[in-house]
Order: sequence, then structure tokens, then C-alpha cells
Amino acid sequence: MGARHKLNQAYVNTALLCGGIAGLVTESWFWFFFVCLVCLACSYYDGGIRSDPRRRR
Repeated sequence: MGARHKLNQAYVNTALLCGGIAGLVTESWFWFFFVCLVCLACSYYDGGIRSDPRRRR
């Protein structure tokens, strides 16, 4: 497993953790999925999640 894959997995795990905390606090599946989606979208937008191996910052 390469470094890019490990880094992407760390971002996904963090989004799941944040979503899990939000879902537990609010006791709502909606907020779990919403927070996960927002975290992943923000990470992709700022370049943290790298889908293209040739793209550089």
C-alpha cells in the first residue's frame, strides 16, 4: 500500500470519526452522514485527498 493510499485512508477514517461523534451526540443518522460528507468534501477540495497520482500541489 502506497503513501497516497494511506493518507487518503487517514482522511476517510477521520471523517468517519467526526461523523460518529456528531451522530452519537445528536443521536441521528442524518448528522452522521452529513458530517462525513462535509469532511470528505472539504478534504477533497483543499487537496488533502488525492485521487490523481500525477497531480501535484
